[in-house]
Amino acid sequence: MPSKSEYVLLVENLSSLTRSSDIKREFEYCGTVREVERDIKSKSALVEMKRAGDAEYAWKKMDGLRIDGKKWKVEYAIKADFKYFGWKWTESRSPSRSPSRSPSVVRSDRSN
Repeated sequence: MPSKSEYVLLVENLSSLTRSSDIKREFEYCGTVREVERDIKSKSALVEMKRAGDAEYAWKKMDGLRIDGKKWKVEYAIKADFKYFGWKWTESRSPSRSPSRSPSVVRSDRSN
């Protein structure tokens, strides 16, 4: 069973019209957003919240939200998501990106 992040959420099923700034604006209703990184190819994004409680609230409120004609799927990010986006797994403290930002192969298993 993969570990899940306490601060970072994976947003899937994004419209090609949805920008990182749109995602950030929506998540800011739930708390302070530290960072958003959007991947056009996989139609997904990672959203890092400042507080674990804000991440939990955002997960509950944003999952199923319909933006730009697409219904968002929001889950807690797991190690494979961090790897895909080139972020360094640093759980038990707030995560951050590694210097390398090149995406790896698309993950195929999202089992928790």
